[in-house]
Amino acid sequence: MVYELSRVSVNYDGREALHHVSCTIREGKWISIIGRAGAGKSTFIQVLKGMIPDFDGEYRIDEQPIPRDAKGRIKVVPDIGFVFQYPEHQIFETTVYNELVFAPKMKGHSSQQIKYAIERILPQVGLSEKILTCAPFQLSGGQKRRIAIASVLLMNPKMLILDEPTAGLDPISRELLLKLLKEWQQQHKRTILLVSHHMDDVAEYSDEVMVLNEGELLGHFDASTLFLDQSRLLEKVGLPLPEPVQLLRLIEQLSGEKIEVRSCREQTIFNKILPLWQARGCVNGK
Repeated sequence: MVYELSRVSVNYDGREALHHVSCTIREGKWISIIGRAGAGKSTFIQVLKGMIPDFDGEYRIDEQPIPRDAKGRIKVVPDIGFVFQYPEHQIFETTVYNELVFAPKMKGHSSQQIKYAIERILPQVGLSEKILTCAPFQLSGGQKRRIAIASVLLMNPKMLILDEPTAGLDPISRELLLKLLKEWQQQHKRTILLVSHHMDDVAEYSDEVMVLNEGELLGHFDASTLFLDQSRLLEKVGLPLPEPVQLLRLIEQLSGEKIEVRSCREQTIFNKILPLWQARGCVNGK
């Protein structure tokens, strides 16, 4: 599916949260949304989900205007899954099983359909069926986060929007969650929109990155193009380079050489700079 915004603006009590934002989001991509606090990131993803009932501009899905109700208000887009910050705070059922089946039951899915969907989803979020009888309060923060995300994935969304999904998680839990989401996205050829302030995560997992600043979309880039070639733009909006790219630039300064790297992924950068750094150490040791 293709999602298109054309000159979309959103105003809150006289304050413009988005200003003439135009973009095209194609399926099968991991697209991260970055920007300082107040840049318009949350408003942008809420527009895509249909959570803001009225705005200026156009929003089309597969070239069709987004549906509106009888009063002309935007309808929530059912094929887009939305995961809020700290989604585990929204868990309210007494067992994990009851939590997972709640939404599918409300949608009228049969018990057999739900059972199959749960069996399919749990391994994809790194959980076993043994967890189904547990009370959510017995689980770790990372497990509760994955349960909350699994409840959204059960509805098989065409696009998954995640608003700071790793907030509050330790580094190991954060990495595990992002890897699981990447596997789900690639396996099902789905679209992920990630709002994050962790530039290392954005560089590692994103295909594309959108940069927002004071309600304006400054650019929609290939991830490697942004982090390797557009450092001035990031500096302009007060965002840091990912740490592997910072290390790359430091090695370039120390060696006096321009190091050609085509990907902003951590392992790619390390594989490129490690031989140079080791050679420099050997030379200095003579």
